[in-house]
Amino acid sequence: MVYGQRKETHTGRRSTMLRAASAECSGVRLRVVLSECKIAPMDFALFLKISPQRLTNWFSRGIPYSQLDKIARLVSVNAQWLETGDGEKFRAKCE
Repeated sequence: MVYGQRKETHTGRRSTMLRAASAECSGVRLRVVLSECKIAPMDFALFLKISPQRLTNWFSRGIPYSQLDKIARLVSVNAQWLETGDGEKFRAKCE
């Protein structure tokens, strides 16, 4: 049996265990930001012109690298923080 898989005893089939990357996943941070801003995921998906299922996939698997900068700008957070969790959540303001 391959690591990360388990055998289902009642069906005999193998299914991949989805391991959420918890705080390591950019999707988790996006979900937190949307919640803090009181933006419904469905509304955000419609705004982005993507399916709600795709946004749900981003929450669990992470935001695609090609979309990170765009999403970071839209929710006004630091792209580095959104991707990795490192650095300041919000970009430094110019004085």
